[in-house]
Amino acid sequence: MKWLTALIFGAILGVVLPTVIDGKSGVWTGSWANWGTIRHAGGLLFSIPLFLGSAAAARTFFNWHSR
Repeated sequence: MKWLTALIFGAILGVVLPTVIDGKSGVWTGSWANWGTIRHAGGLLFSIPLFLGSAAAARTFFNWHSR
């Protein structure tokens, strides 16, 4: 897996997961997971640690399995 693909995967996961989990309840923003999370207009959330972690994990996992 190329880095660009891993970063795109991480960006999608970094927006979708916090936004779906938080919704209107505030579960994501009321816990320790709020650290490193940016709240955009319209209620979208972007988690930088989730973005970077999932991109690195996806790249490592798919490179390991491709050999």
